[in-house]
Amino acid sequence: MAHYFTNDDTEHDFREIEYVHAGRTYRFTTDRGVFSRERIDFGSRVLIEAVITDFNGVEHAQFIDMGAGYGPIGIIAGDALGMKPVMVEVNEDAVRLCARNAETNDVQAEVLTRAEYDADSAFSDVGLYVTNPPFRAGKKVVMGIIDDASEKLSPGGIFYMVVQKKQGMPSYRKAMEASFGDAVSIHNEKGYHVLKGVKNH
Repeated sequence: MAHYFTNDDTEHDFREIEYVHAGRTYRFTTDRGVFSRERIDFGSRVLIEAVITDFNGVEHAQFIDMGAGYGPIGIIAGDALGMKPVMVEVNEDAVRLCARNAETNDVQAEVLTRAEYDADSAFSDVGLYVTNPPFRAGKKVVMGIIDDASEKLSPGGIFYMVVQKKQGMPSYRKAMEASFGDAVSIHNEKGYHVLKGVKNH
């Protein structure tokens, strides 16, 4: 069984799941080999609700959802905030699911592989960057996402990441403090922390 942060040729097994936010029902197609295909995972749900509640509308039309999976964070947050998600994935099946799910939910989105994203200089001045990172890919990958957020955000831009305390939350918080100057846990539910960093330069 392949992990969701790799490419493979796993046979498809599509599922349909739903999520309700603010009275709207969002529908997602998932597949074997992508993260949390039976339901939107608890960490993503905590992140979605925290971002929508906390983000105060820096004037940017689009935002980055790194490690988007099949797209729930970018699609729901983008719809609620009135912003266009740029959803980035290394898993090519997940890229296709992101595009399909954005269309299903009538959300304008840009969906890219990580290689396409890295090659495009258009995403170097954004006001919001969110991630439920692929922790099983290793600490180096997660640290790279923190560094990428620091590079891509404009001054005053906000980075949100969800991480369990047992997944190394204190060390990731220190890494965010080093990159952003400060990092705070704005929400903690069942050991899941939503960390927030604001780019101050």
